[in-house]
Amino acid sequence: MTNDDLDTLKLELECEKFRLMSYQLDDLLQEYDKLMEIRGNIQFKFFNTLENVKRNGLPVKEDFERWEKIRTQEREGWDEEINLIADLKYDVDDNLKLLDNTKMRRMMINREVKD
Repeated sequence: MTNDDLDTLKLELECEKFRLMSYQLDDLLQEYDKLMEIRGNIQFKFFNTLENVKRNGLPVKEDFERWEKIRTQEREGWDEEINLIADLKYDVDDNLKLLDNTKMRRMMINREVKD
């Protein structure tokens, strides 16, 4: 194996590492989407359940302001995390493009040298 071959393998390994990181970050962003959807469904069911309890004559203490405050704090926390992940994803994908371009240039140079 030549030094060029070894350099190419190292470059390919780096590319694959960044592809894995990109995939993991995509997966994490999708999980946050699911989390927000589930949380919305829970909120909907929560208020429907309270309404049903009230209709059946049981006293219910509803504190919509408290609920909204909790949801706002949750959402702000999730937004911070999502923004951090999105920024990381951008950086990873940007580095992956650079590595892919470097890999392509190396392959073209190797072809020219061999010809």
